Amino acid sequence: MDVFIICPDYRKSAGFARRIRPLALLPVLGRTLLDLWLEHLAAAGVTHATILAADRPHEVRAAVDQGGRWGLTVTVLSVKREPSIEETRLRFTGRDTSGRVPNIITLDTLPDMPHRPLWESSAALFDIMLDTLRGTPPESHLTMREIAPEVHVSTRAQVASTAMIEGPVWIGPQVIIGEHAQIRAGTIIEDAAYIDRHAIVSESWVGPSTYVGALTNVQTSFAWGGGIENWKKAAFLEVTDDFLLTNLNHKPFGGVRSGWFTRITALLLMVLTSPLAMLYALWTRLTRWQSALESRQVVLPPPNKQDRFSPSTRLYTLVSAPGFFSRWPELWAVWRGDMHLVGNRPLSQARAALLTNEFERMWFDAPAGIFSYADIMNDGMPGDNDTAHSACYAIHRCMRLNLRILMYCLPRFLLPVFRKEQDIPSNSHTQTCH
Repeated sequence: MDVFIICPDYRKSAGFARRIRPLALLPVLGRTLLDLWLEHLAAAGVTHATILAADRPHEVRAAVDQGGRWGLTVTVLSVKREPSIEETRLRFTGRDTSGRVPNIITLDTLPDMPHRPLWESSAALFDIMLDTLRGTPPESHLTMREIAPEVHVSTRAQVASTAMIEGPVWIGPQVIIGEHAQIRAGTIIEDAAYIDRHAIVSESWVGPSTYVGALTNVQTSFAWGGGIENWKKAAFLEVTDDFLLTNLNHKPFGGVRSGWFTRITALLLMVLTSPLAMLYALWTRLTRWQSALESRQVVLPPPNKQDRFSPSTRLYTLVSAPGFFSRWPELWAVWRGDMHLVGNRPLSQARAALLTNEFERMWFDAPAGIFSYADIMNDGMPGDNDTAHSACYAIHRCMRLNLRILMYCLPRFLLPVFRKEQDIPSNSHTQTCH
């Protein structure tokens, strides 16, 4: 029997759940939503499953491989947008060997709770998680043990002897619970999370590889990476202080990580120009009595849907430096793999929210870069046509265009000079994309 599985792309109330992974890969007590469904389908006699994924299909494909672990043959198809059941039925009209129309399911529920929608609200999602905790026997997971009534702790977790744990609680594999930490009733801590000393977690879900800092209090919330949402009030906050809450697994925000050659080039540029950067920093400190660096939160590609949950990252600007050299601190982001030397300039969340139509959103079809096509079109100054230039770059991006941008921008970066707006050539805004 064949089955088509439609992965959810975007749900308004589930923005928090899709910040780090697609909704199909939502962690559920050490497993994923898709994993639970594939196991359920295999037990029901399904032999082949076709997965339709619009949101990060490469991650879905990597998670299921070819379905061998479930005894299935799994095919993952990338689609531009999430299709409806009717659209899927019209597009895929083939029949299986039994002559029956293939079944179609959407991952909007857990397989053992088909009548309880996952994405109705954050409070409903937490209730489902808690009911799953109470209804899941620990022996169903290889390393889980019930060390006290409703206290499920993995044998691969490290729990300090001074930590206080009150059930119902789920503590997954490779979790670390620090000294005097309090894990109170109604808490789920997914794989490889780290709850530091004296931290308090109560009636909350902590996502995989999430660090909860010392003395931090997490109550009635979902905490994953650097984002936290209070499921009672549906209030979301992005935490920018890594000492409070952060993702232990660094992933490049800008889509595909920049290559080693690009990263090493950025590091060499940063080292060679550091004396000049120090001079500008010292000048700012002595003449203005202010910090030499100015921070801003930006959105980097590729957010398919822009909303209040979209992940952002912090970039710094060298305050007193002129022109392109003010972007000197961004070289560190290139070395980390978050950005590229050439790409589209990163946007603030407010600016990104203004990109509404498909043409404007092509800004995110190219990686974020220190230097951009808009820089050479606008002669390094802010312009009104940046959206058009970013779309042009996304379409025509190639090695030749990247070299053209670098040949223009690098000399101006290495030899920064003060330029006035009236010095811009009058025809700088009239160039076209070729």
